[in-house]
Amino acid sequence: MIDCKSSMTSRATHRHAIESAAVRAHLQLVAWTVLPLYYVFDSLDILTPYDALTAGQAGPHSVAGSGAPYLLVATARCRTFDSTFGSRRRPSVASDAA
Repeated sequence: MIDCKSSMTSRATHRHAIESAAVRAHLQLVAWTVLPLYYVFDSLDILTPYDALTAGQAGPHSVAGSGAPYLLVATARCRTFDSTFGSRRRPSVASDAA
């Protein structure tokens, strides 16, 4: 799982912005290691690098920050945390057994 530090989320446009170079690097990592990789956003939206590549649109070039190209992905295209990883299980407590 990757906490998406090379990304940001716009609350006004409901899109996640992910650095294009990060997506390409993560696609190569997934192909090389055959391990799953997920972007987890602060809203607990989930994307894979493949999701970001296929659902994303190239963002406008910006001179602010690093100026790196990025992809915009609508939050509606994301998976939920629970649907991807399952709902959180509450650990059993000794008092529950009595």
